[in-house]
This record gives sequence, structure tokens and C-alpha cells, in this order.
Amino acid sequence: MDNIAAFFKYFIKTTPGTEFKYQLPVIIVAVLLLVAASLFSVYYKKKKKTDFAFKRLFAQLSKRMITIGLFLLIYTAVRYENIPFFSMRLWLYLIVLLALFFTYRYIKIFKIDYKREKHNIEQKLHIHKEKKQEHRYLATKKRK
Repeated sequence: MDNIAAFFKYFIKTTPGTEFKYQLPVIIVAVLLLVAASLFSVYYKKKKKTDFAFKRLFAQLSKRMITIGLFLLIYTAVRYENIPFFSMRLWLYLIVLLALFFTYRYIKIFKIDYKREKHNIEQKLHIHKEKKQEHRYLATKKRK
């Protein structure tokens, strides 16, 4: 019973102290997320003009990367300042779980939904082009 209580105290301790072993790796990951978000934003702006499935499925990705990166930077600053309740280890694990959830979700979207959506859009465009060609205006001879 004491082991379980100690386990939960580790996560929920309101002021875990300023000693943060993972401070530098967390800062590096946060900065990499922010840089990757800006690079993906540039790539997205170029790709969305030609690929409608990509435009629809990955519109929020750069915003979510920025959000997680900022959460990590804010958590690192709060942990360094040892602000009660905000510097709990629980917040770091929740941020990491959120990042893993979005990583899993976007990998799944890319591998499954993107290919299916792209195929559906290409078929719709192809059918639309065929219908346009069927209903062409054909000029008739003038009546006398």
C-alpha cells in the first residue's frame, strides 16, 4: 500500500523541486516541434493548392505542433520557477500523452485516410470531367 501511495505522490507532488533532469531534452524537443511546425506550414501552403485531400486532412497539424511545443516550453519554465500545482510531474506526462495521441492519429490519417480520400477525390474529379465532356455545346446549322 505504501508503494502505491509513493507512486501517486511522485506524480501529484505540488512542488517537485527545481531539479529537472529532463530539462534540456524537453527544451530541444519543444524547439524542434516549433521549427517542424513552421516548415510544415510552408510545405502545406504549397501542397494545398494541388492536393485537396491533403488540404482537408492536415489543416490543423502545424497548429497542434505549435501548441504542444509551447506547452512544453511553458512547463519547463514553470518547473524551473517551481510554481506550485503548475510544476507537477503529472502535467509533463499529460503533455507527452497528448503528443503521442496526435502522432498516432496523424500517422493513421496519413497511412489510411489520406490514400482513401485522395482516391475518392480523384474519382469525383474524373467523373465530373466526363460529365462536362458529355454536355458540350454543339453548334447547329443556321436555318434559312
